[in-house]
Amino acid sequence: MRESKDCNLIKDLLPTYIDGLTSVETNEFIQNHLQQCKKCKELYENMNANLNEKENSEDQKKIRILKKINHKIRTLQAIIILILIIFLIIIFRKYLILNHIENIAENTNYNNYYEKIVETTEKVISRTDYYQNGDNFISIHTKINTDDEVEKYVEYKLNDKEDYISEINGEKMRYEGKELIKPLGQYQFLNKSFLGNIGLALVPGSLEEMTLYRKDCYLLKVENYFNFIDKETGLTIKEINVNNNSVINYEYEFNSVTDSKILELINEHTK
Repeated sequence: MRESKDCNLIKDLLPTYIDGLTSVETNEFIQNHLQQCKKCKELYENMNANLNEKENSEDQKKIRILKKINHKIRTLQAIIILILIIFLIIIFRKYLILNHIENIAENTNYNNYYEKIVETTEKVISRTDYYQNGDNFISIHTKINTDDEVEKYVEYKLNDKEDYISEINGEKMRYEGKELIKPLGQYQFLNKSFLGNIGLALVPGSLEEMTLYRKDCYLLKVENYFNFIDKETGLTIKEINVNNNSVINYEYEFNSVTDSKILELINEHTK
């Protein structure tokens, strides 16, 4: 009877004993009993083994969860790195294209060329014809307003003679000492800035490839300006200003202007 009561007490104490929550005196009592009672010792060993197995199972489960988490983290890191690499490649490619455009346009020989510029807005239609041969040139700018007022401005330089003439509704006026216009380069996209080109390259959708007027072009979007740039020449062939709904078309022809052509145009537009 004594042994049965001790065994029942041991059964109640074993879970607490295995968890290490019993007192020193209780530990001595349990250990002494386990040394004398084979049945209780087997029960203790089974309970301890089951507990270890359960702990191992939980540890394995935690390890599997951690492995899954680490795998997802590594996968996410790989995706982020891949996206970053692709983004940097795109940015670098756009930067090289912008530099290439600038170099082509800047290295073009503007010593002899003809340029036609036609601008259309809601209120004005204007056309500029610019002819240059060396230091000699003539610029003919015609503007028509919505009220049908016609303005024409002619600037030219031929050898040592320079002149600027305006004509508004048929009335001509000459100006002396007026600074003459700059050459074609003023109309082109020439940023010439490393940081500027990097800034443009960083803007999503700032540079696209397309075809315009049967020419392979780059479409450069800078804020509210759309510039269509000829891949072959690096020159703008069309510009759209979204703010004022204006459209400018450019046409170029190189190595076709002669002094006799400039003189012919001077006589035609200044007499």
